Amino acid sequence: METTLRVLGDGLSIAALAIIAATAQGAWKRIPKGVPVPMQWDFGGKPTWRAPKPVALLSIPIASILVLLSFTATQATFTDDPTRAMIIFLVRATLAASLALSQLFHLRFVIKTLQDEGQL
Repeated sequence: METTLRVLGDGLSIAALAIIAATAQGAWKRIPKGVPVPMQWDFGGKPTWRAPKPVALLSIPIASILVLLSFTATQATFTDDPTRAMIIFLVRATLAASLALSQLFHLRFVIKTLQDEGQL
């Protein structure tokens, strides 16, 4: 059971990283060079700060890689305790989904903001 949960956790992490990488690549191709990318918005939907394209589009993918692969790198997933294996699997699944969704929402707001500003 523990091996199955470890493999499923790896699969979910890989799937989330693939989604994150594919959406970052799509946004990279779509956003022109030199356009500052919005990173944060106020309650009215106006961008409060922007970052250069590489920083804005690679921050979530790099953080996701570090977070999701830290379980494998620290060998936290290699356990004989079924309860601990289930908890680690659920944490990995939640993190993978949360990071993928954060990337999707961020890029959705980025594209919408840049389209409204006429920069795309």
